[in-house]
Amino acid sequence: MNGRISRLVWFVAAFVSGLHDPPPAFSQDFYKGKTITMYAGYPPGGGVDIEMRLAAQFLGKHLPGSPDIAPMDMPGASGIILANYLYNISKADGLTIGMPGRSGFVLAAVTGNKSVAYNLSNFNYIGSSGTDNNTLWLRKGMNIRSLGELRKVNQSIVIGGLISTSTTVVIPMILAKYEGLPLRIVSGYPGTNELSLALERGEIDGVFAEASTLHSDLISSGAIIPILQVSPIQPDLPTIDSVIKSGQERALLHLALASNNLGQPLLGPPGLPKEVTSILRSAYGEMVGTDEYRAAAAMRSIDVSMPNSGDTLQRYVTTNLNLASIPSDTLTEYISILGTN
Repeated sequence: MNGRISRLVWFVAAFVSGLHDPPPAFSQDFYKGKTITMYAGYPPGGGVDIEMRLAAQFLGKHLPGSPDIAPMDMPGASGIILANYLYNISKADGLTIGMPGRSGFVLAAVTGNKSVAYNLSNFNYIGSSGTDNNTLWLRKGMNIRSLGELRKVNQSIVIGGLISTSTTVVIPMILAKYEGLPLRIVSGYPGTNELSLALERGEIDGVFAEASTLHSDLISSGAIIPILQVSPIQPDLPTIDSVIKSGQERALLHLALASNNLGQPLLGPPGLPKEVTSILRSAYGEMVGTDEYRAAAAMRSIDVSMPNSGDTLQRYVTTNLNLASIPSDTLTEYISILGTN
């Protein structure tokens, strides 16, 4: 059994186990008459914002007392601004939770970004609905239909990305350095909505992103073409694992993609009472299993087929996303690559 499948089996088993943890007895009245503010760490219109609003629409129905949930955006630095706010400013009363995103705020903490003022392990993870397939997409107008054709191109292909620590930037940079792909990365876009607009304008030639985070008409119309994928989802499309050559490159990609196992995590601040965390986790688990939620997710092109419980996310972060778990030479090289952007 390969590592990807092993992790999948472990995540699913742990999620199912987590769903059976009952909420505390006093939970029936805890949220009655209250309003929860739920934040996204990215601008409106992007993938994180859309998934946050989906959760905000349905989560209250599964919480005791059926509280209102007010969706808000706190964009900046690919989720770091929101993560700092949740960690240092928001009250740990169960009324402020958020979805900072995935790779940006996670890998910034792992690699020592100076803007980070939080410890990933100390957040209270509520759950995530699943993950999509990260893919290298190129504009149809580039007339590149395959990885083989991309390797032969003599011009620079401009790839747009978010913060320098996000997978939208790091993966293309690793592929450029180790595979010799002619990719030139331009980072700093505030969200995937802006990346989609840049693709539509021809401002950039491609992106490395999940399908669900991009404007759906870009994909349905064939305006962008998939070249390389992370998971073997699309038939006849090569995976990154199948093309990488060196052990160092494999280790770097493993680190860069480690946060993908989180899905889009919904989390609360440190110090959240265990009873409140249990209520939120139980409600989230109920929500992602309903046909109503899944149908709404499908309409938004959000893959919810691999949900993760909060307890599962907590263990994964503590075990896999700390400095002690990362080989020093891999971390040094990873930070070196970030510094070249």
